[in-house]
Amino acid sequence: MRWLGKLAEPLRPHLLPSFLIVGAQKAGTSALFKMLAQHPKVIAPKVKELEFFTDAAYATKSIRDYTKLFPVRPLRGNGYTTFEATPSYLFDPLVPQRIHDLFPNMHIVVVLRDPVRRAFSAWNMFRQFEHHKKYAALFDPRSFEQAVEEERVGVSVRSAHRYLAYGNYAEQLLPYLRLFGRDHVHVVNYKDLKRDPATQLQGICAALGLPPFPVGLPTQVKANERPYADRMSPEVAAQLSSHFAPGLLELDALLGAPIDLLEPPLV
Repeated sequence: MRWLGKLAEPLRPHLLPSFLIVGAQKAGTSALFKMLAQHPKVIAPKVKELEFFTDAAYATKSIRDYTKLFPVRPLRGNGYTTFEATPSYLFDPLVPQRIHDLFPNMHIVVVLRDPVRRAFSAWNMFRQFEHHKKYAALFDPRSFEQAVEEERVGVSVRSAHRYLAYGNYAEQLLPYLRLFGRDHVHVVNYKDLKRDPATQLQGICAALGLPPFPVGLPTQVKANERPYADRMSPEVAAQLSSHFAPGLLELDALLGAPIDLLEPPLV
C-alpha cells in the first residue's frame, strides 16, 4: 500500500511550520536543525535554509509557494509539525513583518553566539569559499583585520561580509519581540547549546510545546565545522570586545536578564 500513498502525495496537504530558527549566522543553527529533525513529532524539510522570506522575488510569492516547500502530512498519526532554519532571517529587517503577516503565532528560535567569535567564524567561512562549487562568489580575500577595519570606517562591503553588523543582536531581536511577544521568541545561548545540548534541547522542546526530546537520540551533532587557517590577533580581539560591549548590555536589557555569550577569543 506504500505505493498508493506515494501516488496520492501530490494531493495530500503539506505540514505547516510551527517554529522557525532565524539565526544567528555561524551560531550552531545547522547542528540544532539536525538535532530537532530527529524528534519523532518533527518532520524536517529536505533543505534546511529555505530563504523564502529573504527571496528577492518575495512580493510575487504566496503562502502556498511557501508551504509546498515542506513535507506532506503523514497518512497515519497526528501531532506532527515541521520547521526550517535560515540564519539570514535574523539580519534582514524586512523578515520579521513578513513572517508575522503569514504566521502571527509563529514561534521564533534564535541562537546567539559571542559576537567576536561569530564574526571571526563567519570570516573564516567566507575566506574558504574561493573554489567552492556553489558559493565561490561569496569568497572574501581580505584578512580579518582588514575586513573589520574597513567595515568600522564605513567602506562599502557586500551584506554577507558585514561581520560587525551581524553581531548587533539587540537591534535584530527587537522587531521579533515586538511582533511575536517574549513568550514566542526563544533565545538560546550557543555556549550552553554546545556544552550541554541534551538539556538545551529539552528546554527548546518545552518552549515550543513539543513532547520531550527522546532520551538516547544523539545530541552531539556537529555541522559545518571548519578548521581555522589563521588566528585573531589579541589586539583585534580586544578592539572587537570593546566594540560589542555596549550592544551586549543593550541585549541584556532587552531580554530582561543577563545572557553570558562571551567566550575566550581565538588568538
